[in-house]
Amino acid sequence: MLALPAYENILALTSIPKGSIKLAGLVHHPTQRSSGQSSAIVVVHPGGGVKEQTANTYAKKLSERGYVTICFDASHQGASEGLPRLLEDPAARITDISASVDYLQRLDNVDADCIGAVGICGGGGYAVAAAKVDHRIKVVAIVSAVNFGDVVRLGWYGDEDPVKQIAALDQAARAVTAETQGGTPAITPYVSPEPDEKTPNDLKDAHNYYLTSRAQHPNAQNKMLVRSIPLILGFDAWQFADVFLTQPTLIIMGEKAESRWHSEKLYDLLKDKNKHCKKVLVPGGRHMDFYDNDKFISPAIQDIVTFFKQNGL
Repeated sequence: MLALPAYENILALTSIPKGSIKLAGLVHHPTQRSSGQSSAIVVVHPGGGVKEQTANTYAKKLSERGYVTICFDASHQGASEGLPRLLEDPAARITDISASVDYLQRLDNVDADCIGAVGICGGGGYAVAAAKVDHRIKVVAIVSAVNFGDVVRLGWYGDEDPVKQIAALDQAARAVTAETQGGTPAITPYVSPEPDEKTPNDLKDAHNYYLTSRAQHPNAQNKMLVRSIPLILGFDAWQFADVFLTQPTLIIMGEKAESRWHSEKLYDLLKDKNKHCKKVLVPGGRHMDFYDNDKFISPAIQDIVTFFKQNGL
């Protein structure tokens, strides 16, 4: 394991230009660095989250290890601009990441050729999807990753028949038609507001994280437009990863996470194609343990920093 120094950091609010809109971001600058410019990392929040939650936890801790880091609210969500509000648009989520890379490359204290991405949960899927096509991102790490398209098509356990989602597409079509004719936009939750005995353990933990004092934030409303569903169903974060994701990729997953199959699926795609792909299986870890439990976050940060340093970032 590499011996790495600890740094203090300076937090700043910022606006990230993205076409005609601006994304609300948080930037951490290390107060000390060994050279004039630092490597930088884009940290991508989970679906339904905002920058102030787990994304900022990772951004702060990585900045304390000497990186300039940025996390942001997705387009249409949180404090970022974009209409309609509460839209989960995978294409926009991907270009949000590239806009954040643009921002970092303009900073005087960032080495424009040394930028990586870290994504948590759905943010992990989006980080991979962005890195496939934006090779300015030199190294990728994902934690408790979820391919949002797969989870909507196949269910949380990955064992459902995607044919059943035809009904969801028909329902979305009716909802969008009603909206275009003056009706109120239809909304669906990210996580169940009332979990029961049939709710997966990961999603019970998600309810506890997002909808209680544990991490609840006023900008994370647990609401998504129903018109998001067709966009998500047609999205596959892992598609062509075995061809285009040539960058070093670190995949961190919990042994007991019900979402683990997403990470295993990506690793199986990459292991024979990407010689710098590494899998870390954390004993006893569940999906949400990597959001705010320092017992799991601190080792994950160490794994990320070590992997990034080993791969030139």
